[in-house]
Amino acid sequence: MNVFDEMGSYWAEIADGNQTDRQVNFIKNSLKPPGVILDLACGTGRHLIPLSKEGYSVVGLDISSKLLLIAKSRWREAQLVIADMRFLPFKPEAFAAAISMDTSFGYLATMQDDLQSLCELNAILRKSGVLVVDVFNRERLIKRYKANNQPKWREYPSFYLLQERTITADGSFLLDMWTIQDKADGHNRVFEHIARLYMVAELQTLLEKTCFTVNAVYGDYDGQNFKPTSSRLILMATTT
Repeated sequence: MNVFDEMGSYWAEIADGNQTDRQVNFIKNSLKPPGVILDLACGTGRHLIPLSKEGYSVVGLDISSKLLLIAKSRWREAQLVIADMRFLPFKPEAFAAAISMDTSFGYLATMQDDLQSLCELNAILRKSGVLVVDVFNRERLIKRYKANNQPKWREYPSFYLLQERTITADGSFLLDMWTIQDKADGHNRVFEHIARLYMVAELQTLLEKTCFTVNAVYGDYDGQNFKPTSSRLILMATTT
């Protein structure tokens, strides 16, 4: 069972509160393809559902059955597929574009797994198909959590969250230890969340190895150019 299945509705509340509107607006400003978009690691459908309701044709894919059930409960018409992103169950060139938003890329065990998932994406995208990859800015996180690594409490509708965040010594992984105190039963539950962090050059190299051409690199959802202090690392690429 992956951490997202374990967390279920807790994760839904965390994700919902994390800049969803800004992310959806970024996608709308960046993509207007005359075809179907794949929402990779779509989770609870927080990007897929508003995009679909505005006329985009979107299919969501995730490995978490619990998150997909939440997505379906939010909108019965959602087109959802449960699968591993390393083995995409679609025909070649089935999609005009694909999106991987809010650090949904980087949870696989090895960099080779990430490379395989990008190969799969290239195969199911049309010629000149667009890929958007949105992840943490590694440089900014390293500086931020070396300077201030104090645990933080946050409140959500049904629970309190204590987040203890660290970066590995080589800067390659973000490690989160989340203690959740449920408001209804008062019980504490602990979850570990690990994500691989990429430098811009590393991610660009992976994309080029899998026959993508990087066309733009942004540092936030307003479309500002990327710099070391940017809040995000967002790459726009096309198939070659």
